[in-house]
Amino acid sequence: MNIITREEIENLFKTLQPKLDLSNIITVDDEELSKILHYFLFLKQFIQDIVANSQITHEKVLYSQYYWFIYFKIHYFTKFGYDCGIDQQGFLLIENFTYELEGEVDWELIGKIENQLKIDYRGQSKR
Repeated sequence: MNIITREEIENLFKTLQPKLDLSNIITVDDEELSKILHYFLFLKQFIQDIVANSQITHEKVLYSQYYWFIYFKIHYFTKFGYDCGIDQQGFLLIENFTYELEGEVDWELIGKIENQLKIDYRGQSKR
């Protein structure tokens, strides 16, 4: 799967030193979930900087946004319960990058992301 890894995001954070706009997000009383949410926000808010300062493509950033958001959503729902606003954000994210990719969405990759995260999540819950 061609997604920006946690390590790549951490390295980009160090390089770009972004100031995230946290004014329109939910507050999460969980350090790990907050970090994952910040990964998503970084990928969303600094897409042009990431593309300009790395070998990462615009398309890879978009799919990575989706990956990290779904990762956040699954873990948030498990810890705090269902939230329709968060669920709706996932649909809006797909709508946004469908527009940005001019309808050329790799639905197979979207399915792989969702399936991989479900498998990863189930594996983690058994530990």
